[in-house]
Amino acid sequence: MNFLSVFGHANLDCIITLPRFPEPNTSIELVDNKRYFGGPGANIARIASTLGVKTALATFVGENFPDDYYSALKNSGLDLRDLKKVKGYNTPTCWLISAKQKQIGIMDQGPMRDMGKFRVFEHAVRSSKNIHITTGRPEYYKKIVDLAYKLGKSIGFDPAQEIHYVYSQETFRYMLKKSKYFFASESECKTALKYLKMKKPEDILNFVDVFVLTKGKKGSMIYTKNEKIKIPLVKAERVVDITGAGDGYRAGFYAGLSKNYDLEKCGMIGAVVASFVVESYGTQTKIPKWNDVVRRMKKTKILNP
Repeated sequence: MNFLSVFGHANLDCIITLPRFPEPNTSIELVDNKRYFGGPGANIARIASTLGVKTALATFVGENFPDDYYSALKNSGLDLRDLKKVKGYNTPTCWLISAKQKQIGIMDQGPMRDMGKFRVFEHAVRSSKNIHITTGRPEYYKKIVDLAYKLGKSIGFDPAQEIHYVYSQETFRYMLKKSKYFFASESECKTALKYLKMKKPEDILNFVDVFVLTKGKKGSMIYTKNEKIKIPLVKAERVVDITGAGDGYRAGFYAGLSKNYDLEKCGMIGAVVASFVVESYGTQTKIPKWNDVVRRMKKTKILNP
């Protein structure tokens, strides 16, 4: 039995650095070109599994999904029965092009764009106690939450940046109503409140039991009907790239839940895991093990696990 199943993207992140952006109809030589394993679904699942949480990953990838990425996921102990290669599609890929502290992104969604057309694979839902839904199409995820809700599973809803342009008021409300946990950044929270026609983060508790609000350098807040828990930022040894810090936080949060810790300790574990992620480029480059988390918690003199 898995403790957690994560639904969301497993994509390649290609980071291209240029000396400057070229003019139209011209070319330029790049400074650097790096490829990293990414995607919110794979990030959260792989980090959680490395922390010792029995985890499944459910996602659609292209027929050219790299062998080294699959091996990395498999070697992390993930249940990959519902990782599906789809013929005729490329693997989801995000190109991030940077020049002089400015950046543009180009995303190929691959089969995740059309996932609403695909058959629902039920293993990840039926085999897990907790279902975490992040990026992907609501027309597919509505079927997932219907099944999970019917089976009495605990649902965590985490649409990430796609809340702004993939979801509508109707689809967002539908997903939220059947969820126990809701995860969002500050900008995502604003869009959520807009959809709900509400004003305060606490108002989201009219729909869910727990709302986890990540706030970057300001740490995070965990809202329940009975309390408001402030979680401070845990400083990294050095900050290289903050991309994926939120995914690390979520994985750490579930690691805490898997050990039956209270919400405050779950939040602190999430903050510690995020502090490791930001110390290198690529969310899956520096994944801590549970003993690493314990050592940093003791070193920073925060709650002892």
